[in-house]
Amino acid sequence: MRGLVLLLVACSSAPKPATQTQPSTPGVEPVLSNHPKHTCTHAARGLAGATRGVREPDSDVYDELLTRCERDGWAVEAVDCFAVMTEGELGRCAKLLDERQREATFAVLAGNEPSQAGLYIARVRLQQLSVGIDTCDRFVSAVQTLLACDGLSIEMRLQLGNETAQFWSLPTDRLGAADRQRMSQVCVDSLQTLTRETAPVGCTL
Repeated sequence: MRGLVLLLVACSSAPKPATQTQPSTPGVEPVLSNHPKHTCTHAARGLAGATRGVREPDSDVYDELLTRCERDGWAVEAVDCFAVMTEGELGRCAKLLDERQREATFAVLAGNEPSQAGLYIARVRLQQLSVGIDTCDRFVSAVQTLLACDGLSIEMRLQLGNETAQFWSLPTDRLGAADRQRMSQVCVDSLQTLTRETAPVGCTL
């Protein structure tokens, strides 16, 4: 399985597009809403309840989610979404958080140990990706499929899913034609490696 992990290194050889950060204004609080429908208590309770089926039976994330919501200042739209979300809607509501808030929330839900909850969060991360390069989007989709293959250990699936999500979350819209072509070929090669390395353990992509 060493080749499976190495394909992530192959991805990292492609040129990573530069990221841009929005400057913050000290002392200025974000304007959320004048008419909130729900509170952080509702959001934490809804989020914990809707993800109960993918977490370990004895895991309790309510208090941590409540703290995150209050400390990080979740936008009202996100609070309202989490308060009424149902199973399978985590990705839709999580998009209403900024990246830092979203990753902190995912970390709470995934827990510290390799688990089905961690795989669920990795899958949500991948579902939100759209690279904009066909071959790379197919590679991301293949990794998403692989997360359900029990022929690989949870640890290996988590590594592959999370590192793929982290790398391809970078914007690609400003890449030149030559760089896009290079990245496309890297994704073709990576998908071939992924298919070759996982077939012996019964994973079908």
